[in-house]
Amino acid sequence: MATMPARNVFDGAHVVRPRVVEAELEAPWCVVVEPSDDTYLYVVRRGSCLLDSDGLDAPLRLSAGDIVTLVAGQRHVWRDGPATAPRPTVEGFARVRVAADGAVRATAPGRTRLLVLSSPRDANAFVPVYPPLVVVPRGERQSASFLQRVVRLVELEHAAERPGKEAVIRRLSELLVIELVRFALPRLPRGGRNWLGGLADPQIGRAISLMHADLARPWKLGGLAAAVGMSRAAFVARFTRLVGEPPNRHLRRVRLDRAAIELEQSDDAILTIADAVGYASESAFNKAFVREIGMAPARYRRARRSRAG
Repeated sequence: MATMPARNVFDGAHVVRPRVVEAELEAPWCVVVEPSDDTYLYVVRRGSCLLDSDGLDAPLRLSAGDIVTLVAGQRHVWRDGPATAPRPTVEGFARVRVAADGAVRATAPGRTRLLVLSSPRDANAFVPVYPPLVVVPRGERQSASFLQRVVRLVELEHAAERPGKEAVIRRLSELLVIELVRFALPRLPRGGRNWLGGLADPQIGRAISLMHADLARPWKLGGLAAAVGMSRAAFVARFTRLVGEPPNRHLRRVRLDRAAIELEQSDDAILTIADAVGYASESAFNKAFVREIGMAPARYRRARRSRAG
């Protein structure tokens, strides 16, 4: 049987093709980011600004040191202040790109500097279950401090031209994702019914970690329940209540999501990937993949690579 390296749930913090832009804008300005297949992380480096997006009752006022993620592909609007109409005066942050220097200095009144990181949303296992918009305020000591240190490294690497630059930025981006998840976990609403919220429960979180760590293993409900010290019936009931789907359904979806990443990122044969995520035959894997993803694995691989190219 083919095997993949042992994983835990945080190995789902997978980032591909991250893009970095550091932009400086002078008031009055407004940038509209249209709906897309990307996730965004914004860091206010200097100055202040307003952010508006779907789901907000009123625009958010953000200042230097604040960090915001928008992961649902939603439309959002940035502007310098309430006096500026929410209509674009700048076509995009790339149009006002400046050189990254990793420094945080005073800025002239009316100027705002933003660091923008974006990447395709479908490669990251946390995106479907992460809150659409999360703000990490500068005063949140533990996570904000960690994130700002990693952001500084991203800026420095982005400004340099050294071998392995893209790989370093990708791994730093994955560190940001992990810390953002750790920040969100204790703040998720109770009864949110997704596997991210399930991690907060000691026994269900342990079961999720076990499944994610060994997708090739032929897991049985009774065995999973025993591994976390629960009866089968109690385990299934609590898992379904917290995660929003039964454990066998969750396992099937995680297996196929992981297979989709491997199809895009690796050159392994389809049979090898199928075996590594717990399917005994290529035909069974193909049928399950079509049901879950909507197309055959070979076609999916061609489509994703063509799109990436």
